[in-house]
Amino acid sequence: MKQQIDLKLLQQQREERFQKSLFGAPQVDQQIEDKPANSKVPQLSNENFVQIYVKCTITPEFVAQKELRDDNVDNEIDIVFDDVIENEELGMKKEYNVFVERQLVQQIKLLKQNYIEKQDLIKMPVCGSNGIRLPEEQDLLLYFEFFKIRENQTECQLLIQQQDLKNQYGLLICGCLFNDEIAQDLAFKFLTKKPTLEIIMKLLLVTVHYESKYQMYMYKLVKQILYYYNGILKEITDPLLTEVVQNLKQLQIEKPNIIRVNNKNFSLKINTTFLYPLYKQYEKDRGQVFKPINEYTQFSVLRNADIPDQTEESEYPHIYIIKKQSDQQQYLYGIQLEAHAEIHIYDNKCEKYQKYNDSYLGCVERNIWGTSMVVYDDGYPESLQSQFPDWIGQKRRRLMKIEYETNIMANEPRYFDTVFLNLDTKSWEELITLRPHYNQEKDCYQLNFFGRAKIASARNFQLIKAGDDKTIQLLHGKMEPNSFNLDFRPPLSILQAFAISMVSISSKALVS
Repeated sequence: MKQQIDLKLLQQQREERFQKSLFGAPQVDQQIEDKPANSKVPQLSNENFVQIYVKCTITPEFVAQKELRDDNVDNEIDIVFDDVIENEELGMKKEYNVFVERQLVQQIKLLKQNYIEKQDLIKMPVCGSNGIRLPEEQDLLLYFEFFKIRENQTECQLLIQQQDLKNQYGLLICGCLFNDEIAQDLAFKFLTKKPTLEIIMKLLLVTVHYESKYQMYMYKLVKQILYYYNGILKEITDPLLTEVVQNLKQLQIEKPNIIRVNNKNFSLKINTTFLYPLYKQYEKDRGQVFKPINEYTQFSVLRNADIPDQTEESEYPHIYIIKKQSDQQQYLYGIQLEAHAEIHIYDNKCEKYQKYNDSYLGCVERNIWGTSMVVYDDGYPESLQSQFPDWIGQKRRRLMKIEYETNIMANEPRYFDTVFLNLDTKSWEELITLRPHYNQEKDCYQLNFFGRAKIASARNFQLIKAGDDKTIQLLHGKMEPNSFNLDFRPPLSILQAFAISMVSISSKALVS
C-alpha cells in the first residue's frame, strides 16, 4: 500500500513540474490543483481547439527492457518511471485524445495532413516498439508550446532547460514524429550535455525507432563504442564519447543480439535486431565503392598529391588518392605509413587516419616479401565475433587476393594473378596479367597501352580473364612519377581496382 501511495505522489509531483514548465508557476494565492492546462483544454473540439485522436500500434517483439539487478529488490519506482523504457508488464497506453490550438493545425504539416474536416478531428497514428515509450499527452503539449516559439532560440532553450529528462526525450520524440529539425536539434543538444553510456543507448533507441535525423550518427557512435571496447579502435575522436568510454565496464554483450548496460540497481537490455534497417542502409551507402561499377570508366591514381615536394622515392607515409577523370571526383584515400606496412583505405580525407574510424573502409595486408596481398573490408576480426551483437558491424570479408611471381632479377615485367569477390553475384572471379611480347630489335618488352601510359615502367600492366586476351578488364599506365591512369570495367569495384593500383605502386621486397 505504501508503495502505491509513493508511486501516486511521485506521479503527481512530476505532472505538477511539467505544468509549471509549460504555463509558468502558479501565483501564491492560487490553488495548485487549479491547473492552467485544465482551463485551456476543452472536452470537445470548438472554435479555438481541435481534438487529436492518437492511436498507437506496438510491435510484439521487445526492443528494450529495464530489469532489476539480481542483488537489488528496492528499486521498482526507478524502473516504473524511466524516461525512455516502457516495461511490458506495466502496460502501455495505446490510444488517447489531446487538443491543439486550431491555428496550429495549418502550421504543422502532419496535423494538416491528418485533419478530417467532416469530423473536425485529427487522427494521428503512431507505430511503437515494445520497450520504447510512446509519445504521451504531455509530450505533445510540450511540442505545441515549443512550436509557437520555435523561431526564438533563447525562449526555446529556456523552455527545454526547465524540463526533466523524460520531457526532453518526449520533445525529441515529437520532433521526429513531426519532422521538426529545430526541435530535434535542441532536444538532442540538451540530452547530450552530460552524456553517459545509458544516455547514448537510449538516444540510439529513440533516434532509430522514430527515424530521427540523428539515427545514423547514433548508430555509428555505438559502433565506435564497441570497436573501442574490444580494443581494435585505439582512440575515440568524437567529443561526445570522451567521457562515455571511460566507464565501459557497464557494457555487456550477449550473443546473438543483446547489449546490456549494467548500472548499480538495474540492467538496460537492448535487442539489436531493430538496427537491421540501419545496418542495411549503412551497407547501401558504401555500395558505390564496394560493388562492381556499372561501366568501363577511367580514373587517375595519385601518390602523395597532398605533398608536392615529395619525389617518387620519397619517405613514408605514402598517401594515395583515386579520382574519376571525367569530373575529378575523389572517391578513396589510401594510407601506407611505412614500407611493407598495411595500406589502409578511407572514404574521406581525415585529420588523423586511424584504422576502424568512421571513414575506414578496409585494408591491404601483405606478407613480408611483398609477393602475396589480401584485401579486406572494414569488418572486425573473426576472433572477436563473440564480442559483437548482430547488425552492429560484421565479421570482416576477404575481397581480393593478389599473388605476384617472384622476380628478384628484374629481367621480366611484373606478373601477378588476382582472385576477387563479386559482391553482386557473391562469387569469386579471376584475372591474370596480359603478357607483353618481347621485341628483339629494341631489346624490350612491348604492349599497346593506347596512349594511357607515357613513361616506361614495371607498373604498366593490363589484366584480362584467362582465355580472353581481347577484352582488357583493367589497364594501369604511368603518366608522371606519381600519377597513374587506372581504367577498368565491371565486375571490379572501385575499392578493388584501387587496391590493385596501390599494390603495384608500392615497394615489394622480392618483386622488382
